[in-house]
Amino acid sequence: MIKDFVINEAVTAFLSVCKREIKEYGGNKFISFEFGDAGDRIAGVWWEPDKFGFEELAEGDIVKVKGVVGDYKGHLQLKVIKLRRAEAKEYSLSDILPHSKYSEHELKGKIISLTGKIEDGFIKKLADSFWNDQSFVDAYLKAAAGKLWHHAHIGGLAEHSLNVANICLNIAEHYPFLDRNLLIFGGLFHDMGKISQYKMTTVIDYSDEGRLIGHICWADHVIASAAEKIESFPANLLIKIRHLIISHHGQIDYASPIVPQIPEAFILFYADEIDSKMGAIERIRDKTGSGWSEYIKLIDRFLYFGEPGQ
Repeated sequence: MIKDFVINEAVTAFLSVCKREIKEYGGNKFISFEFGDAGDRIAGVWWEPDKFGFEELAEGDIVKVKGVVGDYKGHLQLKVIKLRRAEAKEYSLSDILPHSKYSEHELKGKIISLTGKIEDGFIKKLADSFWNDQSFVDAYLKAAAGKLWHHAHIGGLAEHSLNVANICLNIAEHYPFLDRNLLIFGGLFHDMGKISQYKMTTVIDYSDEGRLIGHICWADHVIASAAEKIESFPANLLIKIRHLIISHHGQIDYASPIVPQIPEAFILFYADEIDSKMGAIERIRDKTGSGWSEYIKLIDRFLYFGEPGQ
């Protein structure tokens, strides 16, 4: 696994080609890579590619790589000696794609338990309409919540959604006027559009639908359509639910169609912010160990994780 690589070590590994770019240096063409597995990513370079590397190798391929681990500008880099496309029988996808620390069975149990706390009959019917759809449940439990930043793994959507719903409920303990039914539904379903936004093959990447429509618009449409099938579903309640979904990014600059304008929408936005940031920070912490992280462009800062043993 990439996390076990050490400088000057000769390695043979099965890795996913996350990025591949043909470049030129000194009049010669070479290939620059980003490889990945279930635990980490690493840059790669192939100075003398063969015909397969130039003409057939593609992003998303699983390859068997033989190389030497080196250092480039303070980061590990795999210098490729030999590379070929891997055969399906040679690797397990669970070793290639990162996955939740919880099993699908555990995630589903937590989701059903939390849904059972919804007391409003119409909101409960709306939630159950999704959980009674096995194809939706399967997709929801497998989906990632992000491509790289937070909960970017199999089961990441369910894990993140459960965290957000529980954070919402914890906050609601301090503010009795909040509608807990809306908060549970919003927590569990605010990112359900990630099912459509990302395609998961051998890497996590945007789907065409994800780029052209986006997870917020997709979720709003699907939820509104599902509510229409429930007899006498209150129009004003549906408006609140839809508002939760389409405002959960909090700011127009963050691709939110509108900003939060009901109390529950504010709570959902901040709960989502907390868990997405903590999910990303946990990943960076696991990679860094102790001391200072590398510079994190998405939050414009370094992060400090204390001294070894603390």
